[in-house]
Amino acid sequence: MEVYVSLGIIILGGLVTASLQLPLGTLLLLYHASLGKNIRAKTKKLASSFISGSTLMNFLLLGTTLFLVFVLSPEGVLPDIFHTILFGLLVALGIIAWFFYYRRKGSTELWLPRHLARYIDSRAKSTDNLSEAFSLGLLVPLSEILFTLPILFLSADAILRLDVLYQAIGLVIFAVFGTLPLLILRFFIRRGRNVAEVQRWRLKNKNFFRFYTGAGFIVLAAFILTFVILKGVA
Repeated sequence: MEVYVSLGIIILGGLVTASLQLPLGTLLLLYHASLGKNIRAKTKKLASSFISGSTLMNFLLLGTTLFLVFVLSPEGVLPDIFHTILFGLLVALGIIAWFFYYRRKGSTELWLPRHLARYIDSRAKSTDNLSEAFSLGLLVPLSEILFTLPILFLSADAILRLDVLYQAIGLVIFAVFGTLPLLILRFFIRRGRNVAEVQRWRLKNKNFFRFYTGAGFIVLAAFILTFVILKGVA
């Protein structure tokens, strides 16, 4: 697997992870609850702590997957059959994202089990110190592990095929790309955008995000099929 293919998988994986809406929606809830208490200076710190926790968890999840791939695979990389399995999972997740990622029309409510959704909602609304915001940031990426697990394994496999220096760069790229929407939201909020305006924008563009998320999985699957599976057969 050439360097550009490995880097392409890592970047695409990070972008698809970034398209998932739970971290962004949770950060919006945190902003809304905190700003409603008129503690704007503290809100910036809470948001930064949440983003740090989310970035760290993305980093840890990929690092753990790297360890699993390295230990469980005889050559430290995934056998070819696993690429075919992951290809099928990515296609299935793309279809699921199109039809089931959002629970109902006219809402940005996500697929999560109701008890987990209520827990995250209550945690976001009650968070008022940095450690709570950080732990909430850690929790959110774990809550969407069903969607990110195939991406993590593909990205880990791609990283292990790189030289050591590029492996570290690839790990950082994935972690940062996965958190990019949170950084963009913080930028706009700090520039004076209203939280309600951002939420209305999310609701208005929900179908676009639905399409983008599903298409991201399909594009990543097509990338794997073209540059890994078929190339290995040829």
